[in-house]
Amino acid sequence: MNAATDSYLAGKGGLTEWFTSTDHKKISLMFLGWTSFAFLLGAIFGLFLIVKSLGGRGLEPRFVFQALTYHRLLMVFLFLVPAVPSVLGFFLLPLQLGASNMALPGLSRCSLRFYVIGLVLIIASLVGGPIATGWNMASPLVVAETGLFALVAFGLFFVGLSWFMTGINFLVTVHHHRAPGMGFFDMPILAWALYLTGYLLVAVGSLFAIVILYLTASRISGEGLFGADPMLWKNYFWFVTTPAAFFALLPAAGVISEIIAGISRKTVAGYRMVVGSMIALLGLSFLGWGVNLAGQGQDPITTLVFQALSILTVVPVALIAYSWLATLFQGAVARDSVVVFVFAFMVNAGIAVIMGLFLTSPSVGAYLGTTMFAATRLDYLIWGGALSALLAGLHYWWPKMTGKEYLQDVARIGGVLYLVGINLALIPNLILGVRGVTGDMAAFEPGPSGLAELAGLGWLIVYSGIILVAGNLFASTWGKATDEVNPWGAATLEWKTSTPPPEGNFAEAPEAEGLYRY
Repeated sequence: MNAATDSYLAGKGGLTEWFTSTDHKKISLMFLGWTSFAFLLGAIFGLFLIVKSLGGRGLEPRFVFQALTYHRLLMVFLFLVPAVPSVLGFFLLPLQLGASNMALPGLSRCSLRFYVIGLVLIIASLVGGPIATGWNMASPLVVAETGLFALVAFGLFFVGLSWFMTGINFLVTVHHHRAPGMGFFDMPILAWALYLTGYLLVAVGSLFAIVILYLTASRISGEGLFGADPMLWKNYFWFVTTPAAFFALLPAAGVISEIIAGISRKTVAGYRMVVGSMIALLGLSFLGWGVNLAGQGQDPITTLVFQALSILTVVPVALIAYSWLATLFQGAVARDSVVVFVFAFMVNAGIAVIMGLFLTSPSVGAYLGTTMFAATRLDYLIWGGALSALLAGLHYWWPKMTGKEYLQDVARIGGVLYLVGINLALIPNLILGVRGVTGDMAAFEPGPSGLAELAGLGWLIVYSGIILVAGNLFASTWGKATDEVNPWGAATLEWKTSTPPPEGNFAEAPEAEGLYRY
């Protein structure tokens, strides 16, 4: 095998070669497999909640709360945070920078293994004694919990370390493995997004791991290291998890910007404006955690300050959206299935941003923040934001990743089902929130209602669309090989190598030739 010319998929070592590999492309595909597995488990627990909300009998309240706990833990910490950075980030960052691998390839493998260890420990707690603390793990509930909380805590500890290692790798790779002639403002938007996400992963990954250990010590002591005031733990928790939304937004914005430039055959409009907006989002991500505590005992003046800081995020988000629309305007927009997923992201992320405005409103934020309204916004970030960005990225770069073509018509149908279904499923929960149903408790509402049935139909459509999309991509690995190395005519460096790339990415070291030349 010639590492300089042969596809990275052409290895003959079998599963052993994959498990021991430090090739960033193989690490990426293995992350895709494991995060998809975590997503599947979370979706299964979500089905129990749907059944209960439709009046399903025989489901005990503790079991439903356990299902809710694991649904949120898996979806937030094992999918929302790592999906885009660990799957698309690991695969594309070295390629876009013109590097042969990540700067710390051993750390890439370690990051994957720590993620898997964390996932296995959380699954083990399901077998030995599932917990019912809710995903925000309020310290009084943790102290009184009879399930195997220690397994969940150590699982999340390893997941936090995995984030930390991924962030370190991104930062070192960007600083030391750029192609000759590539300055910081010669990097693609996605590389910038992953670089900034690296800072978030380093800061929050380490803090999250430490805070989880503190919470475990609270349980062991039986008294709680956070004292008698439950607000202390809530501040710790939301300080380290509020940036999780930005783990999804920053790399997702980079993915969508890159795809819009590719499908439009145009330079990203306002390149430096987009970079500056993402830097602003990075800074603001650590300043708005107190919004989540509105109406839960936090001082009203403090809440008002956090609301004012949080509402500032609208400015960089609006500038990024303007860049997307300006890039699409009068562009030669391709009619491929990836456009459906880009549109889905823009619609769903737009709804999440509008919902965020209500949550930061001094007049209604304290009321809505304790209801299903806030929980539904989190669902829009997971199902509508991170998932649609991941699906858009996979459909855009799938030929580069696998060398195979998927069925465009099947992908379009799956994308439309996903977009229609997710809004049909979540808008009823939004209405329940406005009516005052407390956060994540729709499953405990007595008996079926018109809203529950509508949401159930929506989830059926969502799952059908996702099965169709995932099945199409998976089946394509046995299908027709792609005939085009660069189907989009894109100018970024990942399209300058063969499809799929060789193990060393480039036969010859590339040089930066200018940004987005179409």
